[in-house]
Amino acid sequence: MTGWVTGGCLCGAVRYAADPDGVFDAGYCHCSMCRRASGAPVVAWALMRAASFRVTRGELRFYQSSAACRRGFCETCGTQLVYEGPEMAEMVGFHTATLDASAPAALRPRLHMCVTDRLDWFEVRDELPVFADNRLTHPDRR
Repeated sequence: MTGWVTGGCLCGAVRYAADPDGVFDAGYCHCSMCRRASGAPVVAWALMRAASFRVTRGELRFYQSSAACRRGFCETCGTQLVYEGPEMAEMVGFHTATLDASAPAALRPRLHMCVTDRLDWFEVRDELPVFADNRLTHPDRR
């Protein structure tokens, strides 16, 4: 697992490893569901091939938050770590703020999505592409 990065939940019961080479996309989500699930005004995420992400300790508990998404979290401390759904076959999304160390370039946010749900007091001040909802253009076409 050379080159893989590690992370986990607040209490340490659930740990994971991720291969940055498996990343498809990464960004910030401003949707109301991500905000409520995390308790934060925005969530940093990366979407990657499922084969490039492994839970290495503990077990995730899942909550079906919508028809399109189920969220995996630590049953002990409640830290949300992953999301997946039928529209993301063979993929898994994970919260990059749960990494042990600073994210390598492949895992750093490249966009803002769901900005129509953005909290009015949260200003986007970077130069990353902005998408109104979660229908993103392919990373190769941005």
